[in-house]
Amino acid sequence: MTAATARSQTALKRLAGALSFVCLVLFLLAIEQRQTVAAWEAIRHEAAPAADRIVAWAGRLPAATADAFEGVKAAARGESRPVAARRGSDAVLSGEYGPADVATREAAGSLTFVAAELRFETGERLRTRPLRIAFGRDAFTPGQTFAARLNAPADAQIELREVVAPVRGRAAAPISLCGGEPAHAAALLHRGSRVDLMLFRTPTIGPDTPPSALCGVWSFTAR
Repeated sequence: MTAATARSQTALKRLAGALSFVCLVLFLLAIEQRQTVAAWEAIRHEAAPAADRIVAWAGRLPAATADAFEGVKAAARGESRPVAARRGSDAVLSGEYGPADVATREAAGSLTFVAAELRFETGERLRTRPLRIAFGRDAFTPGQTFAARLNAPADAQIELREVVAPVRGRAAAPISLCGGEPAHAAALLHRGSRVDLMLFRTPTIGPDTPPSALCGVWSFTAR
């Protein structure tokens, strides 16, 4: 084995080690559980010498390559870095969305998300709280799935929210989107700049929910 070959293999081994470290950091950032973060902190402090060596090695790389390791260097030093917005339903809904079609424009107008509240251009508001996450393949009534109704993938994440009364102890107010009846649950599919909204007259959504419980489906796009 020539000296050049040996140096090349050594560099590849170092690169493989650094990439493993990158994968570990990205995995922990994706999980975002307090217990995992705590475990990561313990590992980071125990592995500080190794992390320092990786940071030092990355600093000797060419500029174009070293840029890719900035996130690793920051994680190893314990620095905070901006986290990119999540895709699809993992992103936090906020801001104003305009109607995506004529039916939505006529029925609801624009929709603004303020914290857990849905504010419609009509002046009607729905106060919500988290219920659960469903998937596109799940049924919201006998024989009908979210995926089929919303033209979405089977693994799309549907955010289900319970509609609660503005004042505890009082009944939820009726809403025009439910034909003058109260809405008790909402289903939201967020994909890119589009949000699809489904409202239900019942607080539970599943394969046993009667078809009459669905108030309707409306689509909005970010402004």
